[in-house]
Amino acid sequence: MHLTDLPRTLLRRLAGERQYQLARIPVVRPIYNALRRWQHYYRYGVQSTFMFHNVELEVNSMCNRTCRHCPNSSAKRPLGYMRESLFKKIIDELAEMDFDGTVSYHFYGEPLLDRRLPDFVEYTSRTVPHSKPGIYSNGDFLTLEIFRQYLRRGLAWFCVTQHDNLMPPNLAQIMEEATQEERQHIHIRFVNSFTLCNRSGLIDILGVPTQPLEVPCDWPLGTVVVTMEGNVVPCCNDYFESEVVGNLKTQSLRAIWCGERFQRFHRALSRGDRTVSNLCAKCDSTPDGNALHRIVPL
Repeated sequence: MHLTDLPRTLLRRLAGERQYQLARIPVVRPIYNALRRWQHYYRYGVQSTFMFHNVELEVNSMCNRTCRHCPNSSAKRPLGYMRESLFKKIIDELAEMDFDGTVSYHFYGEPLLDRRLPDFVEYTSRTVPHSKPGIYSNGDFLTLEIFRQYLRRGLAWFCVTQHDNLMPPNLAQIMEEATQEERQHIHIRFVNSFTLCNRSGLIDILGVPTQPLEVPCDWPLGTVVVTMEGNVVPCCNDYFESEVVGNLKTQSLRAIWCGERFQRFHRALSRGDRTVSNLCAKCDSTPDGNALHRIVPL
């Protein structure tokens, strides 16, 4: 057994829910968190107890829709594209750490509007071979031919969200004519099938908590969100980039994630302290029971 495999092996021996029950015991928690930090350092070169497993890149900011459950219905982000050189810098950094999580190409825009996207997917799959490139889309421009093109380029998954809760003809055709193996790479979901988030208070119809929720949140503890200008924001709900924690034009991904500002944010959020951020204070998002159970505070 290689030394770097030891932390992961030990964690697997505590498999299942029992692992998290033990980790919450006051005497065990510091040891568990130190073990996670050790694992992340030797596996990815990241000196942090929490490690990101999702990377979201705003390759373009345009969208053809103004869905009422999206801030685009009442506000507009600056129009533009992420520079290809910046995109490749980020992907190259992920390659250096042998990243094995998901990489997606969105923030609040529709990624299929970017003609560079097939090349971006191919560059990701070729440069970071253990990653899982994926696309979140409204599906309006998706055809079976385009879907197959992305699969050939190395796309691992395609998630289509239908805000009008209808199955349009183009998606119906894909699901009817795609092979069984191809259908395993696409998921079509409807807004009425999952709980919506108020996007840190930007979606008026969902309201804003009168007081910050005293509940941890798992998504920012494992996700890096990068806007088209290279700004790293603490959460995908930071529509206006109001709480930028770093910029990847001049900083490395490791340095930003392990920086004191992000670490302070992670510590507080893992304990359920949402006053650490104006975004979190207005947010109504809560993890489901299983995800909540797996958050071990610092």
